[in-house]
Amino acid sequence: MGYRIRRAELGDVNGVSQLFNEYRMFYEQRADLDGARQYIKERMERNEAVILIAVSQEDAEKREEYIITDKPLSGEMGGFVQLYPSFSSVSMRPIWILNDLYVHTDHRRRGIARKLLQAARQWGDESGVVRIVLSTAISNKNAQALYESEGYTLDTKFMYYELHIQESHGESGSSG
Repeated sequence: MGYRIRRAELGDVNGVSQLFNEYRMFYEQRADLDGARQYIKERMERNEAVILIAVSQEDAEKREEYIITDKPLSGEMGGFVQLYPSFSSVSMRPIWILNDLYVHTDHRRRGIARKLLQAARQWGDESGVVRIVLSTAISNKNAQALYESEGYTLDTKFMYYELHIQESHGESGSSG
């Protein structure tokens, strides 16, 4: 069995929300499936994010596993990546923030995270973004190795700072 990647649609909200809820729990947030559903639905309705999903397909051939398709797919959702649009003032071009990447535990060790990253890169290339940026927990060595193997480089020119305005439910992490 292989996986095909496609952009999530409103009809995928429940499946994406389940994965998003599990992703948040990985980052030590409390389970909140209703909140996750509302959040994902709002991002999609407002066109504030691009969410790509990996859907299992019996007929997915090896060479097609990472292709982004518009065809309706009926398999089980194995993972997702969520990209938020932003801009680079210096280059005067759009960028994407890869904020969330998650693969369900039942679907791991099948190359899905890699395929989602490759699909995000393909989607970014086709939509004209100048770069994709992300952050991950310092302790998440597996994710760091994956990102680096796909060409992402650690920023050594700029320091990353945060200013917490409002704490919400013990927020502790960023993208995985």
